Amino acid sequence: MSSIEKAIERLAKTKSGKNRANERISPAEAEAQEAKAVPASTVPEQAASLADTVTQAAEPTVPLGKAKEQPPAKRSKAKKIQLNYESLSKVGYIVPHSGNKQLSEEYRIIKRPLIMNALGKGAAPIEHGNLISVSSSLPSEGKTFTALNLALSISTELDSTVLLIDGDVLRYSLSKLIGIENEMGLIDLLEDKSCTVGDVILETQIPRLKIIAAGKRSEKSTELLASKEMEELLDELAVRYQDRIIIFDSPPVLSTSESIVLNQHMGQILVVVEAGKTPVEAIKDTLSRLDQEKAIGLVLNKSREARGDNYYGTYY
Repeated sequence: MSSIEKAIERLAKTKSGKNRANERISPAEAEAQEAKAVPASTVPEQAASLADTVTQAAEPTVPLGKAKEQPPAKRSKAKKIQLNYESLSKVGYIVPHSGNKQLSEEYRIIKRPLIMNALGKGAAPIEHGNLISVSSSLPSEGKTFTALNLALSISTELDSTVLLIDGDVLRYSLSKLIGIENEMGLIDLLEDKSCTVGDVILETQIPRLKIIAAGKRSEKSTELLASKEMEELLDELAVRYQDRIIIFDSPPVLSTSESIVLNQHMGQILVVVEAGKTPVEAIKDTLSRLDQEKAIGLVLNKSREARGDNYYGTYY
């Protein structure tokens, strides 16, 4: 006996007291009655999941007999932004086809040990090695320049993807640079429990590069970066996608307390030094505030000297 025939038989029995046993019902009504008899546990649900290229929202369960009246919600894709290659290239960023071969080669040298550590192939294992903070001692030393160029360089790798996060939640340097200062981002993730990574992640025209903005401004930014929510978020990012390298454009160490808090969660820390301007004492002070158990390196920025001739070399 088909499901429709069973539904007709049950309907006839329930209406026998009203002399409607001979009344016929339409197939659509019978199908609706059959659907109501299905236990809730047998109706499939589709849960939201994070993916490398597309983040999809959870699809609500719809009763089988009402599919036409209440169609399932369309799955949303991660928002895509377009990096302005021409503008970025003019100010020195190594976007595709920028033609800056010397700078591209320098970032290949910088990224290689970072990738090795991130993938657990370094000299010693590093906890959360795929979480990399790019900071500086003082503002305007080139940390955002370094963070974005490093992300662009890593995005050319065949075996890794890179997620670049604007962690400078006071200055919004990265977000302003690429025009995403009004997008939801890191702070939204930490403040709003209903907000997921899929809600804030931004895809770019570079398949292996994704970005998360700083998000809305908050007076509790330090507390949020030190919160349990932040720890759980970083654990998810570091462990769930072990082939993904996460780069944080972090605040200057000596200017804000947010940087110290954020760097506590990182596996690797890069400190950007401006050639000829950053005081040596500032560098020493910065290094003294960082966890010496982590992998720490210095990047010399704005140097016009021949490689190996700068006076910061001994700090590597």
